Order: sequence, then C-alpha cells, then structure tokens
Amino acid sequence: MERAIIYYAKTGLEATDHFVPKLLEKYCQDNGYEIVAMLSEPASTEGVSFPMKYAIIGLNMEEDVNTIITLSKDMIGATDETVIDTLGKLSEYDIYVEDINGELEECYEMMYKEPVQESDIRGLVLDTVSKFYHNIRDGR
Repeated sequence: MERAIIYYAKTGLEATDHFVPKLLEKYCQDNGYEIVAMLSEPASTEGVSFPMKYAIIGLNMEEDVNTIITLSKDMIGATDETVIDTLGKLSEYDIYVEDINGELEECYEMMYKEPVQESDIRGLVLDTVSKFYHNIRDGR
C-alpha cells in the first residue's frame, strides 16, 4: 500500500471544508493509499505556502511518503506557473502531487516538456511561408 499525505486549502465555508477532506479520504481508500497525514491551510492565491512545502518535505523524509493527494490543481496554486513552481520544488524530493480530477498531469507534462529552440521556430516559419507561397503559385 502506498503512503500519502492529504492536502487541501480551507475555504472558510463550513460545508465545503467538511466535505473536501471526506472526499479525499474516500479517494485514498478507493485507490489503495494509506493516509499518513492530513494537512490544510487557508486558501491563498499563492497556493501552497512556503512553510507547508517544508512540512510536506519533512513528512516525506520522516514518514517515507512520496505522494500528496489533493482535490484539484487550484489547491496547489492559482496559475499554471505557481502550480509548476510548487510541483518542481516537491519533485526535487521525489514527491508527486496527484489530484482527484487529473488536472495536474497537464502541469507535469508542461514541466518536463523540452523548450522550443529558436532555430526550430525559424524552421517552422520558413516551412509555413514556403507552403503558403507554393499554394498561391499553384492557384494561378
């Protein structure tokens, strides 16, 4: 059984703050995760706070936990850049963040995607322009 930490951001709405942890617990149970800890903090546009990141890293080292389960990527950050920054910091410690909506997979893909080289862009532009003029000439 894989060990996991549940993380969620509190909204201040009593019904939501009661429902989300229950939903995450059920997800862990259904997917064979042993819950080691349940961590939460007030929701913030910056996403996971600096102290919380280090609490997670500490639990990773002390409890041999490498998976964080959360509701959605919005729990990690408000923008893709913020989310990717947090995922990158945690991945340095072999910590994987999984959301029950599957939205973080796209962020991980963006994080590990090879950057487009300027020469690739130039070649693409030249090919496109060449095809454009070729099509114009053929249309005469």
